[in-house]
Amino acid sequence: MHGFKHTMKKFISTSTVSLAAVAFFAAAAFAQGQEAGPPVLANKIAIPSGASARLLVTSSAFTSGGELEDKYTQNGDNMSPGLAWTKGPLGTQSYAVLAEDAGVNRHDPVVHWVIFNIPSTTTQLPQNIPTDATLENGAEQGKNVRGAVGYIGPKPPAGQTHPYHFEVFALNSRLNLDPAKADRQTVVNAMRNHVLTSGEIVANYTGK
Repeated sequence: MHGFKHTMKKFISTSTVSLAAVAFFAAAAFAQGQEAGPPVLANKIAIPSGASARLLVTSSAFTSGGELEDKYTQNGDNMSPGLAWTKGPLGTQSYAVLAEDAGVNRHDPVVHWVIFNIPSTTTQLPQNIPTDATLENGAEQGKNVRGAVGYIGPKPPAGQTHPYHFEVFALNSRLNLDPAKADRQTVVNAMRNHVLTSGEIVANYTGK
């Protein structure tokens, strides 16, 4: 009997630890799910099967996964960073660029930049693009999260580090859109079935 009681006591103790561990990891997984942000467009949009390699996107302002300087945010000069990308596949007629903050606890990303109808002969954007609806090279800019045309830099809550995805899409057409009405969703809808391939570079920024 003594041996039986000892065995049961050990079993209950082990089970309690196991259940506690299960509860801990379940809570951690739930918390992680709660903190995870929504997938940005480059991770959601369907790329045709057999599509060429993704575009390689680089920036003169930051390395992939690196920190964004204040001058590219609302805490600084609020200027757009320079971007460059590899040439799109045969049939590319234009490029579009989106800058999105996946953030945390959101249904949709926060949009910091919408620029489209970038000529197919262009594979880079200099820093500090003016906030004009139509640029000199014919590219057009849509509305950001504030409803204004052009780039608006990050400004996450103090202490929070957010990832900012600068995404480039090679399209097989130009988009027939009015920049004054072209927000993220309008551009995304117009891009459907026209994306040949895409690429992105991610910068991090911590709120002050």
